[in-house]
Amino acid sequence: MKTAIVLAAFGSRHKDAKASLDHITARVRAAHPDLPVLVAYTSKTIRGHMKKAGQSVDSVPDALEKLLADGVTHVAIQSLHLIPGIEFHELLALANELMLKKDGFNRVEVGFPLVAGEADLENVADLILSIAEEGKGENDAVLFMGHGTRHDGSIYYEALHRAFQERDPNVHMGVMEHQKEAGIDVVIDRFKADNVKKAYLLPFLFGTGWHVARDMIGDGETSWKTQLEAAGIECEAVLKGAGEYDRLVDVWLKHLDDALTRINRC
Repeated sequence: MKTAIVLAAFGSRHKDAKASLDHITARVRAAHPDLPVLVAYTSKTIRGHMKKAGQSVDSVPDALEKLLADGVTHVAIQSLHLIPGIEFHELLALANELMLKKDGFNRVEVGFPLVAGEADLENVADLILSIAEEGKGENDAVLFMGHGTRHDGSIYYEALHRAFQERDPNVHMGVMEHQKEAGIDVVIDRFKADNVKKAYLLPFLFGTGWHVARDMIGDGETSWKTQLEAAGIECEAVLKGAGEYDRLVDVWLKHLDDALTRINRC
């Protein structure tokens, strides 16, 4: 039995996003010093951009092919996504395919993303709230910017927002794409109704890549910071991705430990 780990991140070509991936990779390697750890990007678009720029990065299938050629028999693929959306479910399908494939791996297990299931939701909501409340005034609002998805996993954004509101009505979850009911226009209307004068703006994203630089704090008319300030709401951005917070990385590491436990029980 020869076991390895693949860390499956959405990926980013922005230099500032590297901090999250470097941090969690170092944590995983420190926790599992005897196991090979490979990093792969699930986004075909990001891999394409990087290839054009002369940078090489593996897809998850590429990383797995390398491990198979190296004699690895058991693999834990740890999702570094925040919610169980399209790409997480693609990892589940890939794991199943590779376990059924002749001359493939003996066992492939996939670790859950940051938020998956009711217990995770409540735990992560508490952890994120502890981040939100660092430094903010009693009447200041905190707004997390999530990506959004067409997948049914979008319910986790809604559920996190409800969990925040139950704990602190000044903490909100919004999304950039696909859910207009949680978009910035709706958030601004809510802030106006609540007479919010200042909002802390944080990414609910794995790293601080292009979405943060352009869509959250960019100078363009459509950035969240621009729109909030145009509405008379002072903004202060906190530029750290989820992968830079040890308290959140601990959740991903617990999911990885669970996947490795399942592997060892086969």
